[in-house]
Order: sequence, then C-alpha cells, then structure tokens
Amino acid sequence: MPKTLVIVVATLAWLSLAPAPPAVRTVAPIRPPAQAQARSGAVSSPLMRPGHAVRYWTAERQAAAHAAGLPGTSAGPRGAPPGGTANLAGTRRHSVPAAKRLTPGGDANGYARVRRPYTRAATSRITGRLFFVNAGGHGDSCSASVVRSAAEKLVVTAAHCVYSVPAGAANGRWHQHFAFVPAYDGRAATVKKREPYGRWGGRRAWKPDGYTGLTGGDWNSVHDIALIEVGPRKRTLQKAVGAFTPMRSQGGRHTIATMGYPGVLGRQPYDGRDQLWCLGRTRQATGMVLGATLPAALPAAPAEARRSVTTARPGRLETHNCHLHKGHSGGPWLVKGTRDLVGVLSAGKEDGYAAGNAVANALNAEGYGTIVRRADPRGVYDALSIKLRGPARPVRRGASVTVTATVRMRGLMAAARVPVTLTLAGEATLTATGGATCVREPAKASCTIAAIHPRRPVRVTATIAVARDARAPLRVAGHVASTALDPSRNDNSSTLRLTTRS
Repeated sequence: MPKTLVIVVATLAWLSLAPAPPAVRTVAPIRPPAQAQARSGAVSSPLMRPGHAVRYWTAERQAAAHAAGLPGTSAGPRGAPPGGTANLAGTRRHSVPAAKRLTPGGDANGYARVRRPYTRAATSRITGRLFFVNAGGHGDSCSASVVRSAAEKLVVTAAHCVYSVPAGAANGRWHQHFAFVPAYDGRAATVKKREPYGRWGGRRAWKPDGYTGLTGGDWNSVHDIALIEVGPRKRTLQKAVGAFTPMRSQGGRHTIATMGYPGVLGRQPYDGRDQLWCLGRTRQATGMVLGATLPAALPAAPAEARRSVTTARPGRLETHNCHLHKGHSGGPWLVKGTRDLVGVLSAGKEDGYAAGNAVANALNAEGYGTIVRRADPRGVYDALSIKLRGPARPVRRGASVTVTATVRMRGLMAAARVPVTLTLAGEATLTATGGATCVREPAKASCTIAAIHPRRPVRVTATIAVARDARAPLRVAGHVASTALDPSRNDNSSTLRLTTRS
C-alpha cells in the first residue's frame, strides 16, 4: 500500500475511534459524495420568469430577506460560540488581528463601508445584491457581480446561492425568483435611489454538475461557483453598469479588493443595507485531502495526523486579512486597482473566531469554464496565440540576435500566470530573456507571463548567441499554453528559421 494512502487511512481510523464530546450535535460525513468527484460538466436550472421575480421582490421583501450562510472552511477554537469568544483576559477575540487589517478604516473583520453613492465607482456599480427564494421557501440574499460575456447579461455568484439541499431533504433543489440589484443601497430613501439601475430578474442559472449542495460534501469545494442569466430589457445589463473581466487562474498570490452585502438583520453595518469592501492578500487555499476540514465536534487530532491530511487546494484563494458574515457569499474578488475578477467568495469561518479567514473559488477553466460554455455559447474566452519574429536578414556567426515572441489574448477572459516556452535548435545558446519571468537553459526558456488581457499583447524577448562555427540554420520554436476554452490551438505554437552567414 502506498505510504500516502496508509497515512490517510490511519487518520480516518483515528477519527472513527476518537470519543465524541458530550452534548454535541451530529456532524455530516467529511467525504465528498462519489458522484460529485466524478462529474466535470455543467447543469442549468429550469427556465424562470424574470418579470415575476422583479415584481416579487418589493422593498418590503428585500428588507426582510435573510442572508445565505458561508460554508465553513475550518473549525474555530474548540468550544467557542459562533457569535464571538473571550480570551483569558476577558477581551473579545477579533476575527482579523489588528496587524493583519489592510483596509483603511477597517473594522474587526477587516472591512469598511464603500463610499456612497455607489454609482460613483465602477466596482460598486458592477457589484450588487442578489435576492432569491431559497430551496426551503424562504427569502434569502447573496452578493454577486456582472461578468463580461458575449451575451452581456451574466451575473456570477456562488453555487450555494443558486442551489441547496433543504432541511430534511436528500437531494438539492434550485432556488427561485432571482433578482439582481446592481449598486443596491438599502439606506436610500426612495426605490429609485435604492435601485439606481433597476431590478434585473433571473431567467436561468448554471452550476457545475459536481456541486450537490450536500454539507460535508462539496458545499465547501471548487464547484461552488455559478452564473445567472438575467432577463431582457431595453439595453443589456453589461451596457447599463459595466462588467468585470474574468481572469483565468488556479488561485495563488494576489492583492485583492472584495465587495459585498453581508446580511445579519439588525446589526449595522452588517445588515445587508450597506456595500462593504476589504483589502486582502491571498495565497493558495489549504484543506484536507478528502475535501473538508476536521469537524468541530471532534477532539483535536495529533499534529502529525493533521499534517498528513492537509494540502494545498489548487483553484481556490484564501485571505486572512478579510473575514465577513454570511450574505457576502458570491461577492467578487478583484486584483487591486483593476476590474480583473480572480475569484468569487465561497466560504469562511463563523464570525467571532480568532484569525478569521475567507476563501474564494478562482475562475479556472475546470469550474468557471464548464458553466460559461453553457451559459454563453457565443463567447470566445481563452483564445491565446503566439507569433515569433526575428531579423529578416541572415545572422552573422559569432554575433547575438534578439527574437521576440508576441503573445495575444483574443478572448473575453484575462489570464494569470500564463506559461510560455521558447526552444532553440542549432548551434546557438540562449543568453538572456525579458518581458516575463523565465527559467533559462542553454537551449530552452520556460517563462511565465504574470497577466495577459484582451487587446493588450505581451512581448517576451530572447537573446541568442550564434556559434562562430555555426553552419546549419537556427530554428526557434515558441508555445503558449491555453485550455479547452480555446476554440483553436493552431496558433498556440510558432516557429522561426534564422539563416547564418560569415
């Protein structure tokens, strides 16, 4: 039996034998459902009536809406109540320690109010509050934002904001009556100011088919992302408020700004009526090998056992600078100072735990890509290309020459950390590179472009020293890696032939 498997099996055996503390509720199994692990496509909701949702969500119903919960990423201090704890000195634990708060004027969760009116800034206009009737029949809300698409009418949010398993049910159900209100201002005196761009009813929702909504399964998972198509109006939603550019990535390190509408009724500014924001630094999220963290009801596992089941989770971002209440689910994570959408808020610890955190799903080809292909079939997304150029004249032997690789994105997406490879064949040596972060060998450069955007090409250069006794022509090959979202891979590679002379 492989060593890794032995460790995981031993850890599960320890969990099954450990005595449960008294008076603790039963915890759902931590293994994801087998059917969720095998799925990799997308499913859509039945068609809905956008006009009905617009009429349903009156100001009174909006004010009474609760907030969708955040799937927990890990347990807080054992025995600590969700509403906050006290340390030995009698002071309240803060969700984000003061030294980790990056937002100017940020509170104990790292957040501050967005300046009103929300129509003033593009990021505030594009972000909004999403109202819906959940699978249990109750009025609920999440956060959401408009995402760039060919259809110009797509809203991105978390999958648990569109689909869930009601209490007592064995299977999940779609939520109903979606209404997206961009730049929602719950403290405005009139409906016109409260909904400056109107109320947009949902027509259909999409989620990865791996998302089942089962707690202890994939509720806190890379499948927790969704799209909603809003109904038609005189002009598209994207033309009315703008849109964020989806940035393909697998997570990693970014400085991000996030906005949203936490909704704890009666608690300002966390009552769903204010748009809040937070500045954070992200890293690759970590979690258990089996897809979940240890339940709070179990006693602390030995340190060796915990290390054996904790690993990085590609496709997810985590920050310990921001920690927000339920209702912020589905809110956008943007690269600071841009409109590049790198993640959608998915999970976090309960409010009041020390060292609170938040986790977002990255917009990768495996998750976001599967649903956007269904929701926006006319859209071209990850269309990368590369073209090599060099001198038109023969290269003198013993001299150096510079070759330029121009990488372009022709799709609707941006992309982070794009791999580019340059390979040299012939009597010459790569001596320098530029325009990207490269690991250089004598005849090969493995480079990474930090970010690439539509209509903003990136140029990677390679300086080549030609041998004094070179006789055969030199061949330079370039390749840029794209994904299944690229409709054509014919332009992902390029070659250049350089002749030599004395």
